[in-house]
Amino acid sequence: MARRIEEAEQPPQRTDSAAVKELWKKSDFLAGQIVWLLLRRDEQFRERDRLLFDKLKEKCPHLEALRQLAQGFRQLMPGGTEADLDAWLRAARKSGFQDVRTFAIGLTRERAALLAAVTLPWSNGPTEGVVNRIKLVKRQMYGRGSFELLRKRVLLAA
Repeated sequence: MARRIEEAEQPPQRTDSAAVKELWKKSDFLAGQIVWLLLRRDEQFRERDRLLFDKLKEKCPHLEALRQLAQGFRQLMPGGTEADLDAWLRAARKSGFQDVRTFAIGLTRERAALLAAVTLPWSNGPTEGVVNRIKLVKRQMYGRGSFELLRKRVLLAA
């Protein structure tokens, strides 16, 4: 693992996208893994996760600050308060991360909906699950059968 991470730390000899893709293929981590490392709670970290995150922090010391922002946002949802939300939005807008600032500005525009999501116990998760299942059946049926068959399959899937 250490050899692969060291290879990934080396800048590519070529600057084209193929060289960058090849460099990431040699590494032991992917962007999705880094996202999960940022979002995962400390008690959920395995030894391998801890080693990888520590290695990444050596190369990118700002990852810890980014992780704290991500954890702060994650903790808002199961019952945060308006004050917690405002504090997180202020911290995110003042952060040195352009993407986080843009995200916070976008959330500020939708503050009423976000405040409802943070403070209210209800979720539209079950509805989104049904919509996702219907879209999956529709995608499987694309170009096949009639509307009547699609209707029956959707009703059976529910």
